[in-house]
Amino acid sequence: MRIPRQLAACLLAAAVAGGAAVAPAPALASVNGPEPVTTWLAAVEPGEPAWVNVFWTTGRKICDVRVTVRAPKVDVRYPSNTGDHSSFSQTTDLRSQRVDHTAIQVTARHRKRVFVPLAATITYTDCGRKAVEQAETFRLTLPVLKSRTH
Repeated sequence: MRIPRQLAACLLAAAVAGGAAVAPAPALASVNGPEPVTTWLAAVEPGEPAWVNVFWTTGRKICDVRVTVRAPKVDVRYPSNTGDHSSFSQTTDLRSQRVDHTAIQVTARHRKRVFVPLAATITYTDCGRKAVEQAETFRLTLPVLKSRTH
């Protein structure tokens, strides 16, 4: 798979800096429910556990947020205080047009450079008195770089 030179440079810069490559985000006001600010995660090395963040925004307040992730040949762990899921860094709620992140630890069991598709499911309520739980799944991309030590 050949990727455009500009995207490759962006991914390389993000990998070196340890941050996530950020694609242009939609206007915050146009977002109705929660969605990732970018679908690209920070690049990781194969076999090395690494914490990556998924940044989220929403057009309306959401509460009781739980995020789970699954991917082929990637081991996923969550912060010790949440156990089987991740939540936002400060609280389980996110107000309209704000940005917060959820942290996940990934260990890619790949031996070569690859872009791994991840399914991130965010479960939340609308914060109302009779709040109904809702869930949405988003496809994210985890770049796995060739190991620097091998």
